[in-house]
Amino acid sequence: MYRRKLNPEDMISMLYEGEGFYEVERKTEDILGATSRIIISDGKRELAVNILTEDLITSRGALHDALLQAEKLREKFHGVVIAIPRRFQRAIDEGVLAIHGLGLVIYDNLGAEEVIPPKIKEAEKIGGIEKPISSSSTISEEILMKLRSDISRLMKVIDEMEARLDRLEKGQRRLELEMNKIKEELSKTKQVEAKEELVKPQVIRVEAKKLPSYLVDNPWIEILTKRG
Repeated sequence: MYRRKLNPEDMISMLYEGEGFYEVERKTEDILGATSRIIISDGKRELAVNILTEDLITSRGALHDALLQAEKLREKFHGVVIAIPRRFQRAIDEGVLAIHGLGLVIYDNLGAEEVIPPKIKEAEKIGGIEKPISSSSTISEEILMKLRSDISRLMKVIDEMEARLDRLEKGQRRLELEMNKIKEELSKTKQVEAKEELVKPQVIRVEAKKLPSYLVDNPWIEILTKRG
């Protein structure tokens, strides 16, 4: 029987079903800072989960936008979670998320896993309707400044790592070219030495005892023998 491949939204919904939540809304278009979003609830509290795919998270500035938009959602929901592919877990500063009360979920083809639980706001009943308590109607400028600073630091680290990798790759290519050049020069030197060995004149030595007495110690004999 063919088994349908689960998408990130399905896997994350299943993850939170084990905690008593169920999916109440799913959105896959026109979402700032995310590829898709699901809203889950346990009947009293609602959590927003912003899901980033690999294509989005590799775009420059995507993490910055994702964190800013997630922070804004905290005014509307009891908790907010960011979900990213497992292989990009190191790109996220978990300490920054924890400070701002944001949750983190990582996922791959095998399923989803909650790394940091979101900070859940307490709720109050107004007119029989339960809603999250909000300390202010707008996002605190102090929190935004801290968030921007943390994200800027993270992006700087990523840029430095990319620059170092680029330098290492260039250095490796340069060494390979130099090694190939050295190999070619050694090969040419061996060929020249082999040719010189082949054309090296053979010196015929004439033993003095085989010469007639009148030719012994004649300087022309040595010259003639060297000329071969």
